[in-house]
Amino acid sequence: MSRTLTLLTLLVFFSSVSSAEPAAKPEVVTNTLGMKLVKIAAGEFTMGSPESEEGHTDVEVQRKVRITRPFYLGQHEVTVGQFRKFVTETGYRTTLEREEKPGFGFDAELGAIEILPKFTWKNTGFGTDEHPVVNLSWDDAQAFCKWLSEKEKQTYQLPTEAQWEYACRAGTKTRYSTGESEESLLGFANLSDAAFQAKYANATWSGEWNDGHAFSAPVGSLKPNAWGLYDMHGNAWEWCSDWYASDYHKVSPVDDPAGPKTGEKHIVRGGAFTNRLRFVRSADRNANKPGYRYNFTGFRVVKVME
Repeated sequence: MSRTLTLLTLLVFFSSVSSAEPAAKPEVVTNTLGMKLVKIAAGEFTMGSPESEEGHTDVEVQRKVRITRPFYLGQHEVTVGQFRKFVTETGYRTTLEREEKPGFGFDAELGAIEILPKFTWKNTGFGTDEHPVVNLSWDDAQAFCKWLSEKEKQTYQLPTEAQWEYACRAGTKTRYSTGESEESLLGFANLSDAAFQAKYANATWSGEWNDGHAFSAPVGSLKPNAWGLYDMHGNAWEWCSDWYASDYHKVSPVDDPAGPKTGEKHIVRGGAFTNRLRFVRSADRNANKPGYRYNFTGFRVVKVME
């Protein structure tokens, strides 16, 4: 992408922005924790990406998927403050804290992203209680969902990978929910950009625009997708409930696929503020072991409709 956006590029950008704006006000509910959840209607979509898509990989084989039941999905990623309430009530200690493993964070003295013992969900070198909570394992996210289910007397869980991509796409078939072009993400996605590289000089893969956030952004800082969901592209990686298999598409049911029954890794989706454009595509798939404190990974929750 050129350093100066051309008039044509700007026209494409503004066209993409208008098409990505919500067509109707989403139905949003708020739970006792203050979390906002958007009602996602049942529907059908094409999961995965075409081979012609820039960034496409062999694990993104396209297939038809039906989401047969509506569900509520967190409008935002779970925040540090919300996770703090869980820890305060239960005394929960995360995988990092129990195993005394180092976490990811920004060391201002070194001017670099580092993996150090001082970095946990409580300390990443940046951010506030309104930022997405990160440095969490899949097990930590599951523990939060279990606590929230008991607290709310409702079933909360991580989204399936199919639910996540369906909600991320918000009715689109393009590379991003905002359109095909990288410029269409301007104003919608917090990813590796000039602001990040200004703080972390080694991030030579960064895009040339400035989204206004060097690191993660407070949730809801940017624009939502057409279904009223924020930060589906970038900000923080998000754990899904599914085990990962590169060839799951071969056995995946059309209706409500929930991933393999077993595996070694769980799905993470959406990319983070540290990532280049390829990793924030709607179809991009990544995974890691459930106990690993993955690079700036958090989560958002599903509330099951009874």
